[in-house]
Amino acid sequence: MLSFLNVRGFALIDELSLDFFPGLNVLTGETGAGKSIVIGAIGLILGERASSEHIRSGSDEALIEAVFHPPHGLEELEEKLQALGLPETGDEVVVTREITRSGRNTCRINGRMVPLGALKELGSVLVDLHGQHTHQSLLKPGYHLFLLDEFGGEELLAARKSLRDLYDHWTEITKELKALGSSEEERARKLELFRYQQEEIERAELKPEEEKQLEQKLLFLDNQGKILNALHRAHAELYGGEVQQASVLDVVGRIKEELSSLQEVDPNLSSFVQILQEVSAGLSELGHDLFSYLDSFEVSVGEREDIEKRLELYRRLKAKYGPSVEEVLAYGEQCAEEMEHLQKSEERARLLEEKQRSLLQDIQQAAGILTEKRDKASRQLEGLVQGTLGELGMEKAEFQVFFRQLDFPGRKGQEEVEFMFSANPGEPPRPLSRIASGGEMARVMLALKCILAEQDRIPTLIFDEIDSGIGGRVIQRVAEKMVELGRKHQVICVTHSPHIASSAHHQYQLYKEEAAGRMITRVRQLEGEKRIEEIARLLDGDPGGISRRHARELLQKAEEFREE
Repeated sequence: MLSFLNVRGFALIDELSLDFFPGLNVLTGETGAGKSIVIGAIGLILGERASSEHIRSGSDEALIEAVFHPPHGLEELEEKLQALGLPETGDEVVVTREITRSGRNTCRINGRMVPLGALKELGSVLVDLHGQHTHQSLLKPGYHLFLLDEFGGEELLAARKSLRDLYDHWTEITKELKALGSSEEERARKLELFRYQQEEIERAELKPEEEKQLEQKLLFLDNQGKILNALHRAHAELYGGEVQQASVLDVVGRIKEELSSLQEVDPNLSSFVQILQEVSAGLSELGHDLFSYLDSFEVSVGEREDIEKRLELYRRLKAKYGPSVEEVLAYGEQCAEEMEHLQKSEERARLLEEKQRSLLQDIQQAAGILTEKRDKASRQLEGLVQGTLGELGMEKAEFQVFFRQLDFPGRKGQEEVEFMFSANPGEPPRPLSRIASGGEMARVMLALKCILAEQDRIPTLIFDEIDSGIGGRVIQRVAEKMVELGRKHQVICVTHSPHIASSAHHQYQLYKEEAAGRMITRVRQLEGEKRIEEIARLLDGDPGGISRRHARELLQKAEEFREE
């Protein structure tokens, strides 16, 4: 509930503090005393737009601070806090808003600065403000379906849960099918592609060492003419010689013979002679080998084309499947694995598609059952609301729960729900948001809130203009309904009605007084004779005599009703 409100530098308010309590709290006072200003300040805490014109003349800023003590287990509040990135609040939520003349707004929740939208998000689960078409949860069609289902009771909620579970299962299967491939045709296309790629790599019979060998062979073929010329020249110079030049073998033989003839003169030459003999023998063997190699050397003509084709195959497959032969071969293995997976998934997909079709039938059946239960609950709700509206002086009004059918069931069913209202006979029911009269709106909201008190989880309800245009027995019924509503919610009401004021658990009077040559708004909580005096003023403007006795009677009757 809203437990404390502090307002400073706002409109006619210099500084004002209010402690609110559970049950029905009413604000009374002369016209222009500042009751609507207090409601406006609460609206700013709930995220309504503000301007520098709201700032009191002579002040540089306006500050509004509200302290809430939400009920335990208000899951919607914790969800909003998590979505806003705020820590859990425990038992207290402090909201502040500061408005400066430059137009800057500073908003805080429990001391942490937040954007303005965060106040609206948080306020939507803490306060429902009725009377000026602001912060009214019942104006949001998306909330109507939730309220209708909650009103329908356990049987309807069980049907809703059954549909939700079926739909969630269908969603899981749909996701798995999407992961397997969106259709049988797509899976077949993938299987054919992997098969082609795997067979292409397999047919190539690639070997990492073969590519290097082929490249070396191609290099040899490119240089075989040079090799042959070099071999001929080597054989000729080492072994054959020329007309005017002896061969290398002849030169070595001549040197050996010359040194051999001098061995007796210089025995040290023997070692040189030995080396020359070995060289001569080696050169002779080399010459024979060169001749044999030349005799067997064949120049290849068609082999080069075959090698180039084979190397081109290597290059093409590496361009398609990987920068190296090893990666191409690895991709071929991956294709085989993917084919195996697709072949297995094909069977899995068939099973899932059968389950999906079966679930769709179950979903349609469950949605139909849910629609029937909602239709039954809607007729009950319509009857209760219209009966309550009659008690509140709107006997000719019509309340309708409108169903908008969807093409296919969703997680919440196969319909959208919106509450419709017509104030006068002959007028077609229209959405609640199009109710023109603030008083009518407030009474419709009061009727709905009273009937849906158990289902509505918003702890604080604020009504403005609820007594507009009504009186007599009707206003007494409005007062009684607000007391009843105060058993489940904290209710704050701005009123000019003595019946509503006397029915309240707590009453506050707003008044203006002059200070330092300026008018300012003050507030005081009324008890005892002061409260009797204010109710008497509300009755006929005269706080004395008969009006005071009537005020006492109203307070006595209200106390008896509350005790009942």
